[in-house]
Amino acid sequence: MFYQDVGDGEPLVLIMGFGGDTTAWALQMADFPARHRVIAFDNRGVGRSDAPDHPYTTRMMAGDALGLMDALGVDRAHVLGVSMGGMIAQELALARPDRVRSLHLACTFARPDAYMLALNAAWREMRLGLGRESTLRALALWLFSPTTYAERPDFIEALLQNSLANPYPQSLAGFLRQGEAVAAHDALERLPAIRCPTLVSVAEDDILVPPRFSRELVSRVRGAELQLVPGAGHGYFLERPDLFNALSLDFIARASGKN
Repeated sequence: MFYQDVGDGEPLVLIMGFGGDTTAWALQMADFPARHRVIAFDNRGVGRSDAPDHPYTTRMMAGDALGLMDALGVDRAHVLGVSMGGMIAQELALARPDRVRSLHLACTFARPDAYMLALNAAWREMRLGLGRESTLRALALWLFSPTTYAERPDFIEALLQNSLANPYPQSLAGFLRQGEAVAAHDALERLPAIRCPTLVSVAEDDILVPPRFSRELVSRVRGAELQLVPGAGHGYFLERPDLFNALSLDFIARASGKN
């Protein structure tokens, strides 16, 4: 399991989404370690972590995160998960509430609906049928907003080139197994058991995991607050790191005063 451990202060665990590795946190690593001990890692099935070809679940991947916390001597941490990482974060907070100081669920859901399941299946077929570059370019259409495509095409192309140049590309097995974990995730009925301070954030133009899923999360988690980010899509932590980083750090600071 590959990880990074940088900075000082209250621990902050970052959990990346489907297909992403630690490099996807580059624009957060510019800010977060100035205030926190930041622990970021590659989930099983991506980057420099192992990609065993057997079924994955988000609960299993939460166990990976907890195991890493144990190994690093982190008893309690703020937890931020994006997309699939938000699903893993839900399972972590439900399994070990004593280990989670605050919870930021970003662009994620508690249970896929019929549309999400169909989209997941379509992504699987794309990955099987298209080459790597064509797949990445197709997936980017769900990740970034029309505003970003119109105003910052060079930015999107740079992100795509960085992904293509990654020396540790995701294996087919890792892609398929992570996709299965996303499709099987279901924490909806258990969400009321979450008691820590919780922020749910999503971009207004997210077409991959639309804001309706975030509103559902807020309705189930007691005391959860909702933050909408304008002018961005599913990859808003990349498109608008200024807003994403500020709202994340502000929430953690407020949560730290409560516990």
